[in-house]
Amino acid sequence: MVDALLIDIDGTLIDSNPLHTLAWLRAFRRLGREVEANRVLHLIGMGGDQLAPTILGEEAGEDADRAKEIWIEEYSRRGLVDHAEPLPGAADLLLTLKERGVRVSLASSGEQQDIDRYVELLGGREMFDELVSSSDVAQTKPAPDIFAVALERLGGPTSAAVIGDTVFDIEAAGKLGLPCVAVLSGGIERQLLEEAGAAAVYADAADVLAHLDAVLGA
Repeated sequence: MVDALLIDIDGTLIDSNPLHTLAWLRAFRRLGREVEANRVLHLIGMGGDQLAPTILGEEAGEDADRAKEIWIEEYSRRGLVDHAEPLPGAADLLLTLKERGVRVSLASSGEQQDIDRYVELLGGREMFDELVSSSDVAQTKPAPDIFAVALERLGGPTSAAVIGDTVFDIEAAGKLGLPCVAVLSGGIERQLLEEAGAAAVYADAADVLAHLDAVLGA
């Protein structure tokens, strides 16, 4: 039975992926690049260190760094983050996991200041045993570093699993031999999540809660 969960936040617990997409589109536009929104949406889940070079090319160098800076400015400082809200069932899922004694680490490629805000929306710091963000690792998803740090901070649980909304969550989890339960609330198509190797796919956090015994293997 799973005794620890590593849970992504953007698109999994918080409805923020469209807002991040808009922030990135504004960033690329300010650099003179027009990028399709759908392409950006399908890269949300990577950290800014990975997403900008993926769009601009590995040789982008300073432009990629500048794009990340503008994305943070547009999302965090110009108020897009203020429109982010918990997804259906997110707070209830966390509360139920706490009541059942399942240890939970937030494990996100996001920026720490945004995560701090999200955590308050979800009931406060006490809802999580550990918090791991991009500031804690050298590389964000799809590298496995964030999940590896989360496992270490949880003390090496007997059986752990991941809940996330992107193929990058699934890929990063797979590199550590962890199953990943995926949700559709981030906007990624079921087929892509299944092809990436999701252990199961649910609509959102509320749907995960409704099937929690199956998710935990109880």
